Amino acid sequence: MLVDCHVHLQPHGEKPPMTRERIAEYLRVAQERGVDAICITEHLFRFEEAYRALYGWWDADQDQRLAGMVARYWKDHVSGSVADYVRVVEAAKSAGLPVYLGLEMDWLPGKSDILREFLAPYDWDVVLGSVHYIGAWGIDDDEFLFEWENRDVAQAWDKYGALMRELAETGLADVLTHPDVVKKFGHRPTDETPLHAAIVEGAASTGAAIELNTNGLRRCKEIFPARPLVERAKAAGLPITLASDAHYPKHVGHAFDEAAAWARRAGYEEASYYVGRKRESYPLK
Repeated sequence: MLVDCHVHLQPHGEKPPMTRERIAEYLRVAQERGVDAICITEHLFRFEEAYRALYGWWDADQDQRLAGMVARYWKDHVSGSVADYVRVVEAAKSAGLPVYLGLEMDWLPGKSDILREFLAPYDWDVVLGSVHYIGAWGIDDDEFLFEWENRDVAQAWDKYGALMRELAETGLADVLTHPDVVKKFGHRPTDETPLHAAIVEGAASTGAAIELNTNGLRRCKEIFPARPLVERAKAAGLPITLASDAHYPKHVGHAFDEAAAWARRAGYEEASYYVGRKRESYPLK
């Protein structure tokens, strides 16, 4: 058994139709790479319902330049209805395709009630939780890269860690995705352990899994997260998932042999996936 727990049908900046045919493209690559099933986890901001419910959250940031950039990004990335997305994935499941229904949910402080209400109507298999923003600063977006020159790196990491802990403690997410994505552009403090501790302590409060995301190898030559964080998660008894964070079919199951080795070196013997928001496990190869 091998499951890719983080797959997107739409690349950033593009809006290909979310169809059974597109799902089949991902599954073809998955089969070639020995991946038995995929969790389709489209971004929250792709959906009209989320855009309407969360519109204007960026205005809480006093930097109106950053707020304006996020407003444009969210408007540009809306591509359809969450209800239609769910129907497409559920139809694929009903047809016997090895897919699970998921969502990648941005954590937005103060919006937990809205996020909970957004999630409620649908029978998700898994909800991924991510922190992409500190205020209106998109910490892992190339368009916001300039802002790193205006920030203290250690303080940015501390704030990111606090947001990750807050996300985990809500219990809204089953899995914490690309947990140290804040390292993406190479801005790293001398001591990364405060971030690792914040993430693991937050996850331990609700039993959230820690994602091993091979997109880090493409972005910064290191899996998300760094191995010391994986080792700390293992010591705390937290489960892990394997994920490609694919936005194109060609990336499904990318470097899963390396992810499995990363996990085994930290002491893990099994990985997990979710069905109906209940955790299932399988042995690492």
